[in-house]
Amino acid sequence: MKRFLLPLMCLFVLFLASGTASAADQLKCTFDKSGVLEFSMDPLLSRTSEQKMQIDADCSSYVFISVLGFFQQPVRVCMSLDAGTTGSSTTRSMIGPNGKKIGYQLAGGPNKASPYTVGTEVPNEMVLPFNFVRINEWVPSSSSFPIYGSILDTKGIEEGVYTDTVQAKFRYIPVGGFLFPGWFFPPGCSFTGGDTVTATMQVRVQVKPFCALDVSQHIDFGNWQDLDQPRDQQGAVTVNCDASTKYAVKLGWGGQGDVNKTRNMANGNEKISHNLYSDDKRLQPWGDNATTGFLKDQQGEGKRKVIPIYARVPRQATPSPGTYTDNVVVTLEYN
Repeated sequence: MKRFLLPLMCLFVLFLASGTASAADQLKCTFDKSGVLEFSMDPLLSRTSEQKMQIDADCSSYVFISVLGFFQQPVRVCMSLDAGTTGSSTTRSMIGPNGKKIGYQLAGGPNKASPYTVGTEVPNEMVLPFNFVRINEWVPSSSSFPIYGSILDTKGIEEGVYTDTVQAKFRYIPVGGFLFPGWFFPPGCSFTGGDTVTATMQVRVQVKPFCALDVSQHIDFGNWQDLDQPRDQQGAVTVNCDASTKYAVKLGWGGQGDVNKTRNMANGNEKISHNLYSDDKRLQPWGDNATTGFLKDQQGEGKRKVIPIYARVPRQATPSPGTYTDNVVVTLEYN
């Protein structure tokens, strides 16, 4: 009987040794905050812009000896994020040109779900599985904290790069081991003690020049029986550029035009000449180059601006009855 009892007692002692070897001083964790939470947006943004990154947690526990997975080491990691460089308890801010700010939020889920408020610790638990025979080695496991960043509704901001620095604090501790997987351990992040690691996270947004163009207000000269005298009409384009953007508007020569000279509306092989101007007296032709002139050196206003186009059908021979049309390309250039 003694010969069979001795191996059993030795095996039991080996399991106890594996449990005691995984004390707090036998646990180490590192946190990879590589990458930058980076946004790209236009100054006329009327909705939130969301980006995602994650901070990876890699933990290892030292094992003196373990056999066939009888030992598992749960580890609880808690993360908290501060207010950033100039933020508050509810809103963080990135700083850009001339000290201008862009507000943003950080959360643990998309659409601002589970916000990472300042001073609140967020728990994450991982298990270090010892599935085989292990002797004198570190056993790894990993998890991650997702971070979703949302730009708050912002309009009329200046172009440039806006940045912020957020300090992330991680507190971690083993919460059980061997046959006791932490059932009586305090929930969440209410535990005391544990090791602490800090890391720095960069948040960045580049606000790029932006303009929008609307050409839905077309030019309709109406119905006429002859062209014995000039016929005038007016259309418009609508431009929306941010306040720090300069822009120019150019008008092409249409589908039947004579470049740099005149434009034509066509009905089959017959044509009616017309032209477009930037002034109501119709003295300044509106083209697409320095020779014919165009609307240049305009300054954005951060809101919609209606720019009139003055059109004229000059006196000319009256062609056959019918509908005459032309398509003119409108080009908006900005930087």
